Amino acid sequence: MVRKSDAATVPSRVAGRRGRIVYELTAEGKEHLQAVLASSGPAAWEDESFDVRFALFAQTDADTRLRILEGRRTRLTERLEAVRESAARTFERLDEYTLELQRHGLEQVEREVRWLDGLITTERDRAARRGPHNEKERG
Repeated sequence: MVRKSDAATVPSRVAGRRGRIVYELTAEGKEHLQAVLASSGPAAWEDESFDVRFALFAQTDADTRLRILEGRRTRLTERLEAVRESAARTFERLDEYTLELQRHGLEQVEREVRWLDGLITTERDRAARRGPHNEKERG
């Protein structure tokens, strides 16, 4: 799905510099990438893959982007509630450093939820401006 080719390079004045290697997607690879980008299930909003999916949002259709952002927000909101409940149960038993680490984790998740809320609002506003006649348009 990926093809490797040697690219012609301008001779360098730096001794020992190698030529550049260029990789490009094959037609099959491009089809596979589009299929992956069109999926928006739970794997798309998990920590392990969200950043990569987000980096490819320019190539992802608007409806899929919105589903991924909303799924990520839901996942983080669930995580936030679980951490809050855990903190409330164990507050008295934790030392000051563990409490500080827990507070830091809560702040990180809260900040990401606010960030996602802004992104979701932006995506919805774009969709409203485009209207129903351009639903397939890419962002």
